[in-house]
Formats: sequence, structure tokens, C-alpha cells
Amino acid sequence: MQGYLVLTLIFAIIVALFAIQNTTVVVIKFLFWEANISLVLVILGAVAAGAIMLFLINLIKQIGINRERKELTRQNTRLMKEKEELEKLLADKDSIIEEKEQALQEKIQQPIETNDDPA
Repeated sequence: MQGYLVLTLIFAIIVALFAIQNTTVVVIKFLFWEANISLVLVILGAVAAGAIMLFLINLIKQIGINRERKELTRQNTRLMKEKEELEKLLADKDSIIEEKEQALQEKIQQPIETNDDPA
């Protein structure tokens, strides 16, 4: 981030030096409009317009990223709740299985009753 700031400052200084060295008056024409304006203002205006466009493009991108982040956060919350419910269900099933295994072991441990009646 600091490298980005340093590069931005260097670029701003270069643009300012370039603009200061080009102070002549130029004629700007656009469709039916015509104006005599200093080249410094044209250069600085063009740089400012580029910076504003870059800002707007980045803002739109950031809004999209924030929407995606919110959606992923909601999805993560929903999936965590689902995971907890499934873990509880699994624990309940495990306890039922343990109870049945224990009951089966008790039945196996009981002596077998036989009818050895000599009738």
C-alpha cells in the first residue's frame, strides 16, 4: 500500500512539472464550442478526469466485491447452522446406536434358558 502511495505521489509531481512547463494558451474545440485556455489547465483537467474515471470504476468494482462478500457471509452462516444441525443429528443417532449395542451386549451376556424338563 505504501508503494502505491509513493508511485502516486511521484506521478503527481511529474504531471505538475509537465503542466508548469507547458503554459502556452491553446484553442480547445469541441463540437460547436471553442475556447482559449492555458495548456496547464488542459493537462490538469485531463489528469483529473482520468483520476475521477478511475475512482468511479474502482468504486463500482468495490461495490460488487462487497455484495459478494455479504452473500458469502450469509451463505457461510447458513452452512454453519446446517453443519451444527447435522452434527447434533449425528450425535443423536450415535447415542441411539450405543444404547442398542449396549442392550444387545446385555442380551448376549444373559444365560440362555433351556427347558430340560424330563417329561
